[in-house]
Amino acid sequence: MSSIPVYNREAIEDLRMRTQYESWLLEAVYDITGSPVIDDFPDQIVYQPNTKIPECRNFARGNCIIGDWRPRFLEAGAPLVFVTSFKLLDMLLEWVLECNGISSTYRFVQKIKALKRGVTFPPFFVSRTWLSDRLIVLYEHLEPLRGTIIHAPHFKTSDGVLCVSNSKSGTIGPEITITADELRSIAVLAVSLLRYVNNSWVINPLKEKQLRHTLEEVEHLHGMPSLGQKPPRFLTVRVYAKLSDSIEIDLKRIREDVARMCPDQDVVFDIRVVTVNNDGSKATGYLFPWEEINGDHPHLVRAVADIAHLKSPLPGDMDIAFISQELNK
Repeated sequence: MSSIPVYNREAIEDLRMRTQYESWLLEAVYDITGSPVIDDFPDQIVYQPNTKIPECRNFARGNCIIGDWRPRFLEAGAPLVFVTSFKLLDMLLEWVLECNGISSTYRFVQKIKALKRGVTFPPFFVSRTWLSDRLIVLYEHLEPLRGTIIHAPHFKTSDGVLCVSNSKSGTIGPEITITADELRSIAVLAVSLLRYVNNSWVINPLKEKQLRHTLEEVEHLHGMPSLGQKPPRFLTVRVYAKLSDSIEIDLKRIREDVARMCPDQDVVFDIRVVTVNNDGSKATGYLFPWEEINGDHPHLVRAVADIAHLKSPLPGDMDIAFISQELNK
């Protein structure tokens, strides 16, 4: 076995080519995307001038496609989705083994043993042992269920819910229920890992939380300890300020308000600061990304001369004259 796995451009391209059909199928039947944050989504938490309690605005977007085949497919196609998702995980882990110098094999038991002995995963996994550990165990636990669907009749599906038993070695195990949401989570996990490993998608704090939460959603299938990851959420917080040479924002207050308003969620937020001059004739917007405001600092203080690169379009729901009057009271 090679002591230094090779994860170069050729190896990454090989993985992409191996998995492109199965990835396409899962992305076709689910809304799986590497960019879940909609750039032009309205600000959800707004601090109006001279008010202590921020407004929380809830927005939603939907897509209705006449004649969409996907819902009916998912109602009946749960076994195919499961097998395809497992195949993606299998191809990813087999590729990892090959990059570690371990010969390819069609025997799952040999692949699982080799993975458990220890392999070096691609760079994406280096600081995420919580991910590689759970991936191996999930793979091991799903493998016999995949075998049942392929080789035995001990499964059933209804309304997208898959019920399947481990029938390995001729012994029928207890029925395991995989809901439609859990099935989607397995598919999302498989596609996401491939996209991150082949550099099609770039990880960020929100996406990392989403990846952790996806593993939480299938916890009963891998059986490993919870990561304690609450459902992630992205917000944009808007605050107003008088036009001046510098901007100062009370980050501690915002964090406390967000935690109070979203107690059951793990929130990542950007802050949109809108500065308005005294007569209401001019306003400028700045968008501070999470990476710049995350941490323990109680205040955000920036010189306007230093944040020109953070300028952003103004929200369309502003009455600048009114805001100016309120700021100058």
